[in-house]
Amino acid sequence: MSDEKLCNVVIINDYARVEGGAAKVAIASARGLALAGYNVTYIFAVGPASEDLIHSNIELIDLKQYDLLDNPNRFEASFQGIWNTRSYKVIKNYLSDFNPNNTIVHIHTWVKSLSVSAVSAVVSSNIPRVLTLHDYFSVCPNGGLYNYQQEGICHKVPMSIDCITTNCDARSYSHKAWRVLRQLVYKPAGFYKGIKNFISVSDYSETVLKPLLPNDSIFWRVGNPIDIQKVSPATPANARYYTFIGRLSAEKGALLLSKVKNIAPDRLRFIGSGEISDQLRELLPEAEFVGWVDAEQVKKYLQDTRALLFTSRSYETQGLVVLEAAALGVPAIVASQTAATDYVIHNETGLIFETGDSSSLDGQLAVLECDETVNRLGVQAYQKFWESQPNLESHVTALVTCYTSILTNETD
Repeated sequence: MSDEKLCNVVIINDYARVEGGAAKVAIASARGLALAGYNVTYIFAVGPASEDLIHSNIELIDLKQYDLLDNPNRFEASFQGIWNTRSYKVIKNYLSDFNPNNTIVHIHTWVKSLSVSAVSAVVSSNIPRVLTLHDYFSVCPNGGLYNYQQEGICHKVPMSIDCITTNCDARSYSHKAWRVLRQLVYKPAGFYKGIKNFISVSDYSETVLKPLLPNDSIFWRVGNPIDIQKVSPATPANARYYTFIGRLSAEKGALLLSKVKNIAPDRLRFIGSGEISDQLRELLPEAEFVGWVDAEQVKKYLQDTRALLFTSRSYETQGLVVLEAAALGVPAIVASQTAATDYVIHNETGLIFETGDSSSLDGQLAVLECDETVNRLGVQAYQKFWESQPNLESHVTALVTCYTSILTNETD
């Protein structure tokens, strides 16, 4: 432990297992901080706990609850999603034992089980706190600043009358109304007055969120860690496949690939699954559909990839898979209105196409049919990544810098 002022870190997250990108980061940071000698408490609603959280410096506080989708009692789930009484009571009581002069609370996600009541419990304490902006739920009812009905980015002011009366939800307007009610609780819960310190994970997402959060918000930059060992760069020109990795849902843009003409369908590979899996299989019967695989298998597929395809129609907040590909020497083609553009220099480390435009995507695919070009982009992506590798050690260093600065600002 390198900093005397900071002793305790309390991490709050819906899950204690790797359910998605946010949980992966929360768990990795808890592990990294524990290894660095800090006392870590990890409070969560949904288990079981990842093995990475088993450490003598980590205390686990398990609320033993369902997430909203898996709760068999739908009536209970609808109320828990708006205000989880148990999470408020447990967190408020637990935090009362900590010294605010040497403790920081780090909030990751809360919308899938803990609810904003967890944030309210933190705010009611006098312990300094910070929240990582893994998504857009801090301002947007559906969490994506995206209209799922029109399949496009939403530019309406969140929670304005125009927003509230628009059916943008992936399911139905009744579900949108429930999300609006959940968002209305944020203000009386103290979310906007009580949370001033935010960690953004990319320049792009910070630019989107900054005008929508209170003017006195303070932003810190801590990139998410990439857990990957350095190996010799791949030779993408030797690979046949263009690979898509992620959930197969409309907002991820995978359907655009059914419209391209410069690449034969049997050269497309999809890693992941989702609600449009069957539709894609019908449109692209010759493509390879792998489903979800573990990290080591993803690495092997990437090493046999000509280029990664990041086709999302929504903003995203980071796009870690683009960095994972770059770490292996594989370039990416990314959509122009996504946070992944932070990690691609057009025609130097990858290519950028116009979001939602299959013709633009097709044009960039044609560029990468040149062996010399795809190898050049791959090498340059590899070199840029390893110049400043965002590994767990550098992630923890950045976190501690952020935490100690907040403690100094708020307790001195």
